[in-house]
Amino acid sequence: MKKYSLWLLLACATLLAQAQPDEKPKGIAVRPVTLEYGLSPNQSASQLVRVTNALDETKQFVVYLSDWLRDTTGAHVYTPPGEIERSCAGWIQLNKNFFELGPGETEELVVTMQHPSDSIRRERMTWCMLFVETTQEKKIKDTSGMTTTIANKFRVGIHVYQTPPQATKKEVKLIDFMAMGTDNKKIRVVCQNQGEVQLQCASQLEISSSNGNQPIRLPRREFPLFPAQIRYIDYELPSTLTPGKYRLTAVLDAGTDIPLEAAQIEVEIN
Repeated sequence: MKKYSLWLLLACATLLAQAQPDEKPKGIAVRPVTLEYGLSPNQSASQLVRVTNALDETKQFVVYLSDWLRDTTGAHVYTPPGEIERSCAGWIQLNKNFFELGPGETEELVVTMQHPSDSIRRERMTWCMLFVETTQEKKIKDTSGMTTTIANKFRVGIHVYQTPPQATKKEVKLIDFMAMGTDNKKIRVVCQNQGEVQLQCASQLEISSSNGNQPIRLPRREFPLFPAQIRYIDYELPSTLTPGKYRLTAVLDAGTDIPLEAAQIEVEIN
């Protein structure tokens, strides 16, 4: 009886294994999504971007460059290539601007950057965005038999950064710290990257009261900061604060090799 039970269990396990095929994820993969160059004037370098079609249908792709900035809230703002002062889009050559991939196929894009002989930008970080985008439209029939054409686009942006070895200045400043609104519960910290390389920053806000209670620390905010970029970090004070005067301390941390920036203000909550 025990042998029959064991055989039955083994048979069930085999059937379950056969009934569950090894399903691979479906979609389109683009790797990597960041290209970092460190060229001096007159130098060039090439990097690869691999695009894989893991769908069951053939896809066509276009490849193009764009400029972009981060606004004061950190959102991306795109412009045509060559429009911003720190663009490196004009230095890039692609081995192709259009390609087609069948199911399971992979394409390698060669992204070559040639740094010009330019003494002005030899110590400045530059950047752009490389987009990989599908081109097909898809036709769908509804229940009445009507056919609708929809744009079924897939787009991935690859960040392209060029930081020359001569760009070494790292500096960030906390340039403003204020309470906003009639109730003083909206707080804004304003900072600027005054160096020549991109920085990874973190902002912390601490709330202290005059009654000796334990200070309150709001969640740490982390964000990247381009050279010359100004960034607003907005906070909402907790609704649980009782009426009274509070001292607010803002701390800006851009890494161990850059001095901390800090500022204090006093606000009254009614």
